[in-house]
Amino acid sequence: MKESLHALRFIYGYPLRYRGAMILATATMLAGLLSSIAVPLIIRVAIDTGVLGGDPGLLLMIALGVLAVGAASAALLHLGKQLRFNVASRAVNDLRHDLFRKLLQLGPADTAEASGGRALTRLVSDAVFVRGLTNGGLLELFNQLLVTSVMYVVALFIDVRTTIVASLPLVIVILGNLTVQGRLQKVFVDVKGQFTNLLSGVGESLSNIGVVKSFGREDAASDRLHKINEELSARRGSMKTTYSRWEAALNVVGALPTPIALWLGGSAVVDGRLTVGSLVALTALIMMVQMSMHMVTMHANGIFRSVVIAQRLLRIVDAPSVLTLRPGTRPMPAPTGALSATNLVVQIGERLVVNDVSLVVKAGEAIALVGPTGGGKTTLLHALSRLRDAHSGVVAYDGTDIREYDLESVRRQVVCLPQRQWIFEGTLEDNIRFARPDATAEEVAEAATAAGLGEFPLSRELAANAVDLSAGERQRVGLARVLLVDPAVLFLDNPTANLDAETEAELLDTIVRVQRGRTLIIATQQLAVARYVDRVIALKNGLLVAPETLSPEETAGDADPAVRPLAPAGMPEGGQGNG
Repeated sequence: MKESLHALRFIYGYPLRYRGAMILATATMLAGLLSSIAVPLIIRVAIDTGVLGGDPGLLLMIALGVLAVGAASAALLHLGKQLRFNVASRAVNDLRHDLFRKLLQLGPADTAEASGGRALTRLVSDAVFVRGLTNGGLLELFNQLLVTSVMYVVALFIDVRTTIVASLPLVIVILGNLTVQGRLQKVFVDVKGQFTNLLSGVGESLSNIGVVKSFGREDAASDRLHKINEELSARRGSMKTTYSRWEAALNVVGALPTPIALWLGGSAVVDGRLTVGSLVALTALIMMVQMSMHMVTMHANGIFRSVVIAQRLLRIVDAPSVLTLRPGTRPMPAPTGALSATNLVVQIGERLVVNDVSLVVKAGEAIALVGPTGGGKTTLLHALSRLRDAHSGVVAYDGTDIREYDLESVRRQVVCLPQRQWIFEGTLEDNIRFARPDATAEEVAEAATAAGLGEFPLSRELAANAVDLSAGERQRVGLARVLLVDPAVLFLDNPTANLDAETEAELLDTIVRVQRGRTLIIATQQLAVARYVDRVIALKNGLLVAPETLSPEETAGDADPAVRPLAPAGMPEGGQGNG
């Protein structure tokens, strides 16, 4: 129960950010609903006085009155819905913004919810659910319950006995619906999980369509998605069938109030205890109560589902961030490029990825960080550039803990370029300027030329995911972005992956040329990079080791014999360097 209340407070917090508009919308719709109660009472007067009293003039006035009340009710409901729709759109946008910001603070291995189709489902399907609960849910449930209560009191005023007896079946309907919703909540969780699996499978298959085709596995990939879709359809069908059966049975019971009201009320008219107009008004009110209780059931169903959705979203929101922001940080002054790491430990899940690593890097030094796949190179670069915080240990620039500086200024001085560059649909100039939107056209052109993209016109349109660029050209776009930012420290994560020897050599020549005195660390599997740097350090199983201890299977090539790999700065050559 406590978890459900926490989930409801979280998800309703978004529309309630605009509580003024929500209160106005709720009050407007409540006025519209309450005004509709006047119609049966007006009809009562029309029948008892206008029809039975033989007064056509009064009938005309009453008819116009019913029209006016109906128009006012429709106008109020329309206005209230428009106000809610506006709030719903803003609430969904706010939720997506917060979710995306949170996802950026999570490492891909830190929570399964942050990966692929799961994150996409949260941002699209689950976030949209806020629109529904803004237009319904608890607030509309409150409205409907209040309106139902007023209807019931008015009906009691007309005839207590008929109203009480006619409403007894509705008690059974309410209890039955609550029971059904409670039983189906677990099934709804399973259906949402299966939908996430389907979206993840589609995303993986489309993003890896080249691999699928290369091995002739189109049928297997299609069959895999078909199986997931069948399971999803089966679970949805089972849920809908179960609900449909219960709904049919409860609808039969829920239809009883009207015939009961006609029977008992009609008897009261025959006995002279009730007028014809009162019978019509009472029957109409009972039918309105039935409809209102149906709406109450729908909104209660929305509340059940909102708990499930909110709990799914909270798995992202409550996930620990890879960064811990301190209060009172300050801008990072222009660093010399000298940095040190002392006893760094990074754990992802149950795995110790970086294990008590210490190193010292001089200003303007170029270093190759070599080691096998999965050895912790990328994670170490992320810790050094503060894309994530180490669980223990200190990263310092010019002797100051990097956590003392605000992230925005750190990102301008320290850049970690990932292995795969993000290329979005747009011009080459747009893609380069992404790193610094305020850059001039001349600055973009200079960066592109320095990165080896001079032969490409900046107006060239690029396709999303860089399908029209080679691997080497994608890396050069990344280098151009770096040159536009001009950081003092640059980390490159495996920039020569998937490149042929000639392209690799050309790219490394470009990297050395654009270093321009900045501190540079290149994470790679290839010892051949050693000829382009001042020294080599090696990381294996999260530990710093002597480069010469790596086996040929753990590297993608041997260093130039003329280049002797050096030990980390401040340590004996061949030392281990693990704190």
